[in-house]
Amino acid sequence: MIKQEFLRLAYQFPVAAAMKSNEDMEVALQSDALLLFLLKGDAFQIAPFIREAHQRGKGVVVHMDLVSGIGKDRAGIQYLRQVGVDAIITSRSQLVSAGRAEGLTTIQRLLLLDDSALDNGVRSIARAAPDIVEILPGIIFPEVAQTLQRLLPGPFIAGGFIRTAADVARVQAAGSILSSSSTYALWRRTAVE
Repeated sequence: MIKQEFLRLAYQFPVAAAMKSNEDMEVALQSDALLLFLLKGDAFQIAPFIREAHQRGKGVVVHMDLVSGIGKDRAGIQYLRQVGVDAIITSRSQLVSAGRAEGLTTIQRLLLLDDSALDNGVRSIARAAPDIVEILPGIIFPEVAQTLQRLLPGPFIAGGFIRTAADVARVQAAGSILSSSSTYALWRRTAVE
C-alpha cells in the first residue's frame, strides 16, 4: 500500500483498530475500521489475517517491535512485504529506513514522556523520514500539535488512551489524520460520526 492509499483509508474512517489478541482480530475484521494495526501476535498469524483483511477492503499495519517471530531487520521487512502487509509501525529509525527501501508505508512512533523525549524523538524522526508519525499517548496530541506541526512534516496519528468519540474528535480537530484505539465501540462508524 502506498502512502496515498493509506491516507485515503484514514480519511474514510478516522479510527484504526489497534489489535492485541485473536479476539481483537476477529472483531476488527467485522468492524467498520479500514486500517487494522496488529500490535501483538506472531508471524504465523500474519499472512492469513492479511488475506482476510484485504478481501474485506482493509489495510493491515504490523508493529515490527511487538509482533513475535519476525526479525527486526531488513529480512523481516522483506517477509512482511512478501505476505502483503500494507505498512509497518516501529520506534526504530533503522527499520523505518529499511521499510521505505522496500516500498512500504512507514509509521514511526514517538513516545512523549517529557520535553527531552520530544527533542530526541524529533531528531530521530527527522533523520529516518517516516511517511507518518504516531504520537503516544495520543490523548495529549492536542497539547503538543502546534509544536509537532512546526518541527515535523507529519501527517500524524494519535495512539493510546483514545477511548471515546470525543477523544477522536479532539485529536482530529488538532490535526491528527487518524486515531489508533483498542476500544471496540470506536471501530463502528456510528460511534465516530
